[in-house]
Amino acid sequence: MSFLTNLWALTLNALRDRTSTFFNFFFPLVILIIFGSVFSGTYSQSTARVGFVGPKLPKIEGVNYEKFQDLSVLKKAVLTQKEDFGVSLNGKILKIYLNPSNMQSNNYYISIGKLISKEINKTEGIVSMINVKRTEVSFSGKKFNYLNSLIPGILALSIFSVGIFSMTAGLAHLRDKKVMKKLWTTPISRWHFYGAFIFEKVIETYISILALFGIAIMIFGAHYTVNWFEFTILVLSATFGMMGIGMIILLFSPNAKVSSEISSAIYTVMMFFSGVYFPIKIMPPFLQRVAYTLPLVYITDAMKYVTSIAPMPTAKFYLIVTIMFVGFALVLMGFSKVFKTE
Repeated sequence: MSFLTNLWALTLNALRDRTSTFFNFFFPLVILIIFGSVFSGTYSQSTARVGFVGPKLPKIEGVNYEKFQDLSVLKKAVLTQKEDFGVSLNGKILKIYLNPSNMQSNNYYISIGKLISKEINKTEGIVSMINVKRTEVSFSGKKFNYLNSLIPGILALSIFSVGIFSMTAGLAHLRDKKVMKKLWTTPISRWHFYGAFIFEKVIETYISILALFGIAIMIFGAHYTVNWFEFTILVLSATFGMMGIGMIILLFSPNAKVSSEISSAIYTVMMFFSGVYFPIKIMPPFLQRVAYTLPLVYITDAMKYVTSIAPMPTAKFYLIVTIMFVGFALVLMGFSKVFKTE
């Protein structure tokens, strides 16, 4: 049986594998749409409901005021979330009343309170001696938001899921069902099969990455300057690296169920501690040390580099690529080990 015949058979098998298809494409796509929708315009188009006690407050764009005669009533309105937050002005003191259950939004509400204070000072003729002006210095000279930085991380996470689950889901089932034992009784070449399996997963990864990238650009208007050569070798090498990790999991797992559970646990850890969704620098020091042992951290950084989001020394990029290519050797050695008794 030729290499192309093996490749065609494995491609059809991959298309029928719903679990693999979900984790390789649809799950990253759902994450992309959810986070993209949230962070593509967070607070920019929202209107804050602000209750106040005291004199009339200056108009602020995106703020709807409601006057309260009694402070206790205002606090109750904030507590029951009828108002996003409350403000009281007493002489030179502007107090902000926040609901602690709105922890994720309270920093935004505090910034509105500061803006109100600034506008009040202007009406009183008080001018700040020093004004803070924000200037962004980006790697490519373009302006980026959180969503632009998030998308390369989602692409890296997709590479991770394809590599890991292709070994611990697809290949584990072939081992458990003794499919390979039957195949080896035919004229099929083992290395044709191994090569076709690896090639199919690499192509599957690249297509899913391009599809996610295209959807991100079309839906959210994300813009990047991509070095396609480095992008391609990164996807290729990272896929090999993640397949190598998947092969290690497979070698130490008695069956497909255990290997998939281990992979899912590792996937969850990677998702939250690799800097894809949350910056590593905000973590406690001991968690930062843990994070920098995870390969997805470096794939994410490299993906940001090839999409011109963040700088990286060229030597470091190619070191990451070289280390990831070691996964290819692990996969080849693992094939012989996994199917040694078949």
